[in-house]
Amino acid sequence: MTRYLLATSVLAASTALLAMSPVSAQDSDGWDFDGVPSWSNSESGDSFTFRGRVFLDYGDVDFTSNGARTGWADSEIRTARLGITGSVRGVDYVAEFDWINEAIGANDVYLTFDADLFDVKVGHMKTTNSLEEQTSSRYITFMERGLGTDLFGLDRRVGVTLARGGDNYSLSAGVYAGRPGDLSQSLELDDSSAISARATRTFAVNDATVHLGASVRHMDYGDAGTRIRVRPQTHITSRIVTADFRPGRPLGEADTSFFWGLEFAAVNGAFHVEAEWMNQTLDGPAGDPDFNAQYVNFGWFLTGETRSYSASSGKFGRTRPTTTVSEGGFGAWEVAVRLDRADLDSVAAGELTNLTFGVNWYLEDHVRVMANLVEGTLSVPGAADTDVSGAQLRLQWDF
Repeated sequence: MTRYLLATSVLAASTALLAMSPVSAQDSDGWDFDGVPSWSNSESGDSFTFRGRVFLDYGDVDFTSNGARTGWADSEIRTARLGITGSVRGVDYVAEFDWINEAIGANDVYLTFDADLFDVKVGHMKTTNSLEEQTSSRYITFMERGLGTDLFGLDRRVGVTLARGGDNYSLSAGVYAGRPGDLSQSLELDDSSAISARATRTFAVNDATVHLGASVRHMDYGDAGTRIRVRPQTHITSRIVTADFRPGRPLGEADTSFFWGLEFAAVNGAFHVEAEWMNQTLDGPAGDPDFNAQYVNFGWFLTGETRSYSASSGKFGRTRPTTTVSEGGFGAWEVAVRLDRADLDSVAAGELTNLTFGVNWYLEDHVRVMANLVEGTLSVPGAADTDVSGAQLRLQWDF
């Protein structure tokens, strides 16, 4: 509880600082106060900047099956992160941690070395998979990522990543050990490991920017096995689709898995579209079960902005409103729709299909309000379908 209150106090103080500092003021020592303190030295190239994000969520969700309805409403601090980023002697660094739920969790904590032909990242970072997963949660279109990123456990691990990018492509590959737990208790990693690779290519088609990508991942679960499970695009609920492949479970223990994914995206003025197909096969359980997930979403900026995209990293970035509220404008307004599916029928665990409608209001460069309406159906062999519906709201601030 102490850490939770400390994190809340620090983040609230930072928010107040942002509100009181609309204009940047830099002194002769290289300090800059543009909302949060940062420092740089033009001669050495050394720098550091505070970074963080807070997502405040509210959700109201209903489940209906065989005429019986259950539902609840709840709010949560979905994310509360604080960290620093910068450069020392030509080496870039990022160190960001979650400060919620009585635990200190590592997020991006790594060093980046320039090795001429490629960048070398060493530390705790995401494996090189999925356009949706590589795009920061600050910049995704909906409150939750596509079902496949949760279903297949695309995550951060301690390891080494090699990355190279150009004007129209990106390449990355990595070798990773396990994941740390609560850093306030132990630095010990679990005994899982992974190898991954990703390639993307960007094309100009008339007035549109088109992204194509593919990634793979081989996972070794050690002695722990795994669970294939997913929430219905509402974080305040439990994972309602699940298959358990841990030791001693009826479905058998998973030893390894192989994941592959295909990516497509396009941006044309105020319009954007994004889609992925993901597949994972487990080795160990009888029949080597195979699972898949897909999503496609469409978005349109009513106020004319264009969704930001980086070809050299193969992911989306920050979209800034043409005129912010603080400048007397309306900010940026975006409407979006997504169709999402997760299929676990190979082990009779069901199929979840979701339709999500979203409205995003970008008040400032770093402030966004998101509203999502989710409608879904869970179909499990031999059981009545379960209908899922939920309305959600998020206040997002990051720096």
